[in-house]
Amino acid sequence: MIRTGIVGFGLSAQTFHLPFLSVLPDFEPVAVVSTQRDAVHHALPNAGLYGSIEEMLSEADLDLVVITTPNQTHYDFARQALEADCHVLLEKPFVVKSGQGLDLIKIAKERGKILCPYQNRRWDGDFLTAKAMIESGELGAVRVFESHFDRFRPDVRPRWREQPGDGAGILFDLGSHLVDQALVLFGDPDSITATCKAIRKQSQTTDYFHMTLHYPDKDVMLSSSPYRSGTGTRFVVQGERATFSCSGLDIQEQQLRDGVTITYSEFGRQQHQGKLEIGDSVTDKVIDLEYGSYSQLFAELAHAILNAGSSPVDAYDAVKVIYALELAQHSSDAGKTERWEF
Repeated sequence: MIRTGIVGFGLSAQTFHLPFLSVLPDFEPVAVVSTQRDAVHHALPNAGLYGSIEEMLSEADLDLVVITTPNQTHYDFARQALEADCHVLLEKPFVVKSGQGLDLIKIAKERGKILCPYQNRRWDGDFLTAKAMIESGELGAVRVFESHFDRFRPDVRPRWREQPGDGAGILFDLGSHLVDQALVLFGDPDSITATCKAIRKQSQTTDYFHMTLHYPDKDVMLSSSPYRSGTGTRFVVQGERATFSCSGLDIQEQQLRDGVTITYSEFGRQQHQGKLEIGDSVTDKVIDLEYGSYSQLFAELAHAILNAGSSPVDAYDAVKVIYALELAQHSSDAGKTERWEF
């Protein structure tokens, strides 16, 4: 069993981690750092409750530390966990500065520990479908790729994600997912052009972005808006032979919020379908989207820990994501395209 400590017990821990850690047989959540005593005792009555990560690391015998706290704490907490000889699963965004990520990778390597960024949306069903369509060659060479993560959130809410600070705002929150998926599909771009703004009244941090990753043979456009009502487009992949598109968001987050257990046979089954439009005559073909599977990340992480394997998400990939977000912000501030030099 992998004795697991969880740092933070908010939305991320309770929605995106605990449903997997408490069900998958290789994990045993035994310790939590949180001020939410009642919530922790209700969900994990046998787990130790600690007031700080220092206290937990000194008193609990742990194999894995899962860090779900605000973004600006990620580096310090991950460093402490690694130096205590624990493996680390670190929520996105990985860190708030790319140099911090390189430092964590060095420590993990020196300690012989796995450092896994929580880029769970590599296992979104719609992304898996788009990836499969591209790799099959059915679309032909991709020339234009669009990835949108839009929501209707017109009011600023009193959450740390929407308050000023390092790594705050939608660019680091949702942008880390979109950039990671783009780099998985297409590798490093040549340059990035971006607009990052606070467009809502009273917003003090970025709540809208549009960035273009420029490649020699394609443009990859990533965007998020707080003013998209209804069911918006998620992916549009334009190839030389055909275009694949789909709308809506992967269902797993909503299922987890609704308390659907990951053992449910329909967990991860998408509500929407994709569409393949072939050639100039626009011959349509309905595409069933693949099941999403966040549990795959946890299963692969457990296998890596128990068998001295590799992380399901390479930490160096996550550092590239942070570098891309830094470059996007620089591009927006300077009003010009920035060259990729990572």
